[in-house]
Amino acid sequence: MRKTITIPKAASLVLELLTAVCMVVGITLTSQMGGGFMAGGTAFLYFTVQSNLWIGAVCALFFALNTAALFKPSFAIPRALHLVKFVFTVSITLTGIVFCCVLAPTMPGSFRSAANVLTHVVVPLAAIVDLFLCRPQDIRFGHFAYALIPPVYYLIFAGIGYALGWDFGGGNNYPYFFLNWDSPAGAFGFSSEMPYFMGCVWWIVLLILFLSGLATGYIALIKRLNRRTGKEGA
Repeated sequence: MRKTITIPKAASLVLELLTAVCMVVGITLTSQMGGGFMAGGTAFLYFTVQSNLWIGAVCALFFALNTAALFKPSFAIPRALHLVKFVFTVSITLTGIVFCCVLAPTMPGSFRSAANVLTHVVVPLAAIVDLFLCRPQDIRFGHFAYALIPPVYYLIFAGIGYALGWDFGGGNNYPYFFLNWDSPAGAFGFSSEMPYFMGCVWWIVLLILFLSGLATGYIALIKRLNRRTGKEGA
């Protein structure tokens, strides 16, 4: 027997498909751009593209599973997958916020690029809205720590690239200015030269604190919405 689809479920399906499609289109356009910052083949070395791949793949999986559930009402998506989706949604949120608030102001014309708009604005927004429509029912505040795993992985990944002299584009051995350990501010210092006004360590500390607060805030909102709809898990 086919399951009746509700408006929130239908909207979630649309958002999951939109996230996956925009991820593919955005990354394709990015990979076809000329060399330089986050362009061409080196684009896959950036957190932007990696976080887009993560959330796009997860949303494509959820779209397939939620579609299958319409024809098998007893089917339920494993709780672990909901947690994975939460983790990667926090990561793509970070991608959007860092680009819009930190990187774009130093890069005139950033929002005139379809690739930038798709990977930094459309995909994050669609994924965030979908997270709150297709919510995990038993998420706990302690789960915020899982959201730190992808960014910490990337910090290690970028650090290895810096040490080995990888070319992240334009001859730079770092992906983002705040991970340039040879900047005027260095690791722990401060500088009057923009945008290197503080060292990499301080950026990393700020990043971890921000992510912890963001993930905790998402969990609090999810739990509140679940209580309102009577879907709070045990």
